[in-house]
Amino acid sequence: MEGAKPALREGRIALLVEHVNNPRHRGVLRDADVVMPGGSPECGGSVVVYLKGDGNGKVEGLSWRGEGDTISMGATSIAMERIVEGHLTMEEVLRIDYDEFVQELGKDLIGSRTRNATLGLSTIKAAIRQYSKGKLANTAEPTPA
Repeated sequence: MEGAKPALREGRIALLVEHVNNPRHRGVLRDADVVMPGGSPECGGSVVVYLKGDGNGKVEGLSWRGEGDTISMGATSIAMERIVEGHLTMEEVLRIDYDEFVQELGKDLIGSRTRNATLGLSTIKAAIRQYSKGKLANTAEPTPA
């Protein structure tokens, strides 16, 4: 069984590197409802998330661009793939637990760089919150004059 842990670790490293070399859903979404910047170059990376909602709690379009280290860029691509290809609703995305996400990536790989690993996911969640806030503002009853 001792060989399983190194193999698992190597597989997780390979997955991050694969996502860095072939990022999923990377690019500008021209008709995005929300454009949300996140992170900073000093903290392992920065991303911009582009979100388009369908008006009913579903993600119609989601993409990103950014620069940073292997962990921040790989994890952002992994989060994008999970959300888009899993057809997650906005509510389901908001319920993704950061600790569980880091465990899936490999806590042993991430070490103390949790902020790097969750940069993309936290920026996606911020974009969804911004979208939802705008949606609520647009559906609010007008106040009588």
